[in-house]
Amino acid sequence: MSESIKLTLTEIKNMDPADRSILTEKDYKHLNSVERTQAKLLIQQAQKAPNARNDLMNGNKNENNNTNVNESVNESKNETVDSKSTHDTDFGALAKKLKKSSATKRKPKFDETHSRDSVWIRNDLKKVLKDVCTEKGDKTRIINEALEDYFRKLASELDQ
Repeated sequence: MSESIKLTLTEIKNMDPADRSILTEKDYKHLNSVERTQAKLLIQQAQKAPNARNDLMNGNKNENNNTNVNESVNESKNETVDSKSTHDTDFGALAKKLKKSSATKRKPKFDETHSRDSVWIRNDLKKVLKDVCTEKGDKTRIINEALEDYFRKLASELDQ
């Protein structure tokens, strides 16, 4: 799964944990924030699952050497119940941590990075600008690029 695939949350849930553990953010980046958080948690669980299974298997082998089979089965069941209750607590804490981290890394809003200004534009230039701009944001982009070019040119003239 080196290429990114736009997966739905249901598809991620239905995946084999081994396949789910190798997903990247590109595979679920398009989901809304709630589904994206759930997908992250599912992937993290899948990545931790092989380690947890190995630990459980190794723990059971050691118990079988020291106790009889019935006792090890009972202890294994108790460990499973304990790990589930601990896992639920960790899951809640992890969800809170993810929510905080995503809130601090948000993309700045347009009005935080741009300011409105009124200018007078020659009629011939305004007509060309109107004809060229077909997509939303084209005028802003063109004006900003023109200003950048102008200031670069001005700076290079001052350096000479």
